[in-house]
Amino acid sequence: MNRIQSYFKSLDTTLLTIVFILMVISLGAIYTAQPMLPVRLQGINFAVQQATWYVIGFVAMLVVMTIEYEQLRKIHWFLYAFGLILLGGLIPLRDTTLVPNINGAYGWYNLPGFSFQPAEFMKLFLLITMSTIIYDHNKRFGTSQLDTWLLTKLVLVTLPPLGLIVTQPDLGIGLVLITMLGAVIIVSGIGWKWLLGLFTAAGIAIGGFMYLFFFQFETLSKIFPGHALNRFQAWIYPYEYSDDLAFQLIKSLQAIGSGQMFGAGYGQGLVYLPESQTDFIFAVIAEHYGFIGAAIVIIVFFLFLYRMIHIALESSSPFGSYIVTGIVAMFTFQVFQNIGMTIGVLPITGLPLPFVSYGGTSLLMNMIAVGLVMNVASKSKTYMFDDD
Repeated sequence: MNRIQSYFKSLDTTLLTIVFILMVISLGAIYTAQPMLPVRLQGINFAVQQATWYVIGFVAMLVVMTIEYEQLRKIHWFLYAFGLILLGGLIPLRDTTLVPNINGAYGWYNLPGFSFQPAEFMKLFLLITMSTIIYDHNKRFGTSQLDTWLLTKLVLVTLPPLGLIVTQPDLGIGLVLITMLGAVIIVSGIGWKWLLGLFTAAGIAIGGFMYLFFFQFETLSKIFPGHALNRFQAWIYPYEYSDDLAFQLIKSLQAIGSGQMFGAGYGQGLVYLPESQTDFIFAVIAEHYGFIGAAIVIIVFFLFLYRMIHIALESSSPFGSYIVTGIVAMFTFQVFQNIGMTIGVLPITGLPLPFVSYGGTSLLMNMIAVGLVMNVASKSKTYMFDDD
């Protein structure tokens, strides 16, 4: 009995409350989107299915909290290898019933009764491996020592899953992996000169891409796959591709604009939104509940991210801090990318809005990630990035 009481006392009630609020927002938004779905999907109650996944996710979150997260360092290579096997297995099974083409990508295993996306698992597996590499390196050599070797190791473990995911193609999750890599590098203790060099290189790469896009497009098309460039073209020139590539973006902008300040109200939406229950759930919220409803969602996400940053800063374990930092980066990028693409300030990548968009695998892995954060929080009473 005392152990159970101690367990529940260790729960971060603030983070748990925020996740519960996101659940309520999700179920309400998906229920609102239901009447707007195509006829072929009308028979599926997505809100009930999402509620079921939330129940499974809360159970998984509580289970993850019971483990000793420091022990993950002992099995990180097994998790990493398992993730690579799942990703690699998609390639020979393409265009079969097990790995069908879904929206132009081969990223899902379609098993009897359910389907899952291995890239979602790989995000956490890679993060645990990167965190372990940084922890072991700093414990052996100290911070700001052998920075080149640490960077090399981090890049080498990131490239295999990144390559397998981008070739699906899934640019969105590929960018998530890069974002997590950048975040853990920043807190790894690497010297500021290396960080400045990395940011400079990233700026040059982005600038070079933009130059090639506007002035040497034929050259750029030989380097990047057509799928990614098509998304970028639809973002830059949406009204020139309003009938095909930018159809989703145009409809999203129309839906958000029609919501105005207070929204059209439940069941009053007039704009048809493809993938309204998944990728464009934020547009559904903005259309039906207006600027006020959309602002509430953004505020809740701000509190969610702020709380996790606070946990990272308080962590008594460097390993725990690295994990939470990577998870914060993962969620931050996904929130900014999803909301940004619905309002036209970022290209469409197909990333769902965490905890709000409909989706079983992504929601389950998000809940497991929160479980890891709460696990770190339950054992965090001192300072950041220093060993005892």
